[in-house]
Amino acid sequence: MTAFRLLWTAADHRARRDLLIAAVLAGTAELCAAGLLGVSGWFLTSCAVVTAQANTTWSWMYPSGTVRALALGRTGLRYSERLVSHGALLGATVSLRSRLVRAATTVPARELRNHRDGALMARLTSDVGAAGGMAGQVVPPLAGIGLTAAVVVTLLTVASPPSGAAELLLLALSVATAVTAERRTRGHQRTAAEAWATARATLLSARSAWWELRCLDAVDPVREQVADAVGRARRAEAAAETMMRRSRLLLRLLAVAGQTAVLVLALSGPVFAQPAAEAIGEVLLVAAAYELVETLPQVLRDHGLAADAAHRLTELANRALPGELSTASPPRASPAGAARALVARHVPVGVGAYRTRWSAVIEPGSVVLVTGPNGSGKSTLLETLAGRISPAVPRSVLLDGVPVESLPARAIADSLTLVEAEDWIADATLAENLRQSAPGADDATLRAALEAAALEQLPLDTPTGPLGSALSQGQRRRLVIARAVLRTPAVLLLDEPTAGLDDRTATRMLTGVRRALPDSALVIALPDRHDDLLPFAASRVLRLKPTSRAAIAE
Repeated sequence: MTAFRLLWTAADHRARRDLLIAAVLAGTAELCAAGLLGVSGWFLTSCAVVTAQANTTWSWMYPSGTVRALALGRTGLRYSERLVSHGALLGATVSLRSRLVRAATTVPARELRNHRDGALMARLTSDVGAAGGMAGQVVPPLAGIGLTAAVVVTLLTVASPPSGAAELLLLALSVATAVTAERRTRGHQRTAAEAWATARATLLSARSAWWELRCLDAVDPVREQVADAVGRARRAEAAAETMMRRSRLLLRLLAVAGQTAVLVLALSGPVFAQPAAEAIGEVLLVAAAYELVETLPQVLRDHGLAADAAHRLTELANRALPGELSTASPPRASPAGAARALVARHVPVGVGAYRTRWSAVIEPGSVVLVTGPNGSGKSTLLETLAGRISPAVPRSVLLDGVPVESLPARAIADSLTLVEAEDWIADATLAENLRQSAPGADDATLRAALEAAALEQLPLDTPTGPLGSALSQGQRRRLVIARAVLRTPAVLLLDEPTAGLDDRTATRMLTGVRRALPDSALVIALPDRHDDLLPFAASRVLRLKPTSRAAIAE
């Protein structure tokens, strides 16, 4: 998928219209600029000639009026083109970004999890910006260059066929030079883009593990990794700039050759083949064309960036959006709010050589307790049930009969909620964190969720700090559980929710969750020392041991 095709398919009718209008305005404006330069040169030379000849019959009114009209037309067209192209750029970027964000909701959960280092966010920001830049930085300039070059060559051919042929050859050589330079710089640009992506991913990972890196005295190695990536990116960018400067120099030399060829051919022979005024006008007209051609390397460079960005966005852009799925597409789960059954069929559980397979039907309102010591595979099982990890056996985890690995993240989010051992908390207040899952919830609803998680003693405006650092471990755990309760999922998966809590608080929290979600299926992973804290009977118990086969107790 080319950058232009991606932009065109994502843009709405208005953005497409603005894109075409901007191209027409840009081409006409550059044509007026070239005509202004050529007519002005011819006019001034003619005035000098008639003055020397004392020709009083020559009229200067029509040429001066033409110069004025071209000047006004160039200014007005360029201003209009800027307005329209900027509007097209904004509209195309908004349309493309909104389409890709909606398409991201169709990404399977396990794939979406692989982009937590910022790769997906980079695509939706820098790559969309590069692809959307086609509307203002590539299409209008290319239209201006193409239209002006075609008209100039046509006029020269009519006036002097040898001059037209010479300029066509030199312009073709200039275009080939620009294209060759652009191809050579694209490798440097790709290297720079990969290096910047590596630096960004390393920084994001280091930020999330900052305190661990400090404890391990590993901040300096990470800093060196980031500095190395930034250095590679800057060296690649410098190499690309050097290549661009060389191509511009060569284009200027070709421009001088083109203007010289026109002048020599126009004035060659025993007598002037053309009047001096016409020759000067042709030279200046050619100069205007080459002035535009000198911008071609930068335009092609922007196009190359847009093409690379479009290539990275192709997979995401080709995904069917919600509401666009055909009958051949994978089936989706039932609408949100419906009772859903989660079926596990021969799912591998346990660790090492003692792994076994577990099958169960987790009905709405049931409770499944998964217990065992650390390292026995409790978190792995919950992530498999949530679609975070691709099951070893295809179609071994089904939600309403649909394999979880084929469901988009949005469909899974409507049905399943997994509260991990260390879930993410924004640097905001309790209320703002809770409203991430229920944006329209009022304060009473938020307080009810906090009460269900045994966290009602904290006010809603309590700051959480970076990654929840202003809260204790137990408070952070209960906050993300309250946030999950607000989603009212059909299946709630809790990974060691009692960690950091005393027995009394843990029992209150589990009781509150069950009371708040009476119709939801609960899958709760508890360490074996806490399995007696469950205040209600479990429908099924799965006991995992790292040194023996997993035992299932009904």
